[in-house]
Amino acid sequence: MEDLQLQQMPNVTRRQLLIRGLYCECPNCGQAKLFKTPLRIHRYCPKCGMQIERGNGYYLGPLSINYSITVFTFVLPSLLLGFFDYITIKLALVVAFTGALLLPVLLYRFSWSCWLMIYYSCLTQELHANKTEDCDDLCFEKERRTRTQR
Repeated sequence: MEDLQLQQMPNVTRRQLLIRGLYCECPNCGQAKLFKTPLRIHRYCPKCGMQIERGNGYYLGPLSINYSITVFTFVLPSLLLGFFDYITIKLALVVAFTGALLLPVLLYRFSWSCWLMIYYSCLTQELHANKTEDCDDLCFEKERRTRTQR
């Protein structure tokens, strides 16, 4: 395991966050991918050590994005097409049901990346790279030191 010594990084701009979000990269360093497998996100960035998955409740952001996209761009239009007789109601139900099962899996990575992009675009000071020297928040550094000792 590489030594995760804290180092000064240049501040991250909102434009960089957008690009990193589109490529599913760490919002802090942009040097590592967010996912270790297609459906499993890294708990910590393998390069900079930033905590990506923060635990209970943090998954609600990606869940909301995933649900909204699935319902409003696929399920609802399919059902409306069936309701207004553009397609049969049975076909509309099959298409909506299939989309409701498959689309969330396909959008999983995008919704996580999008959530991190939105979160850190609104709270740029939360990124370790954007924290000032006199910041009292040593949580990130403490977590990083305990991880390197294991």
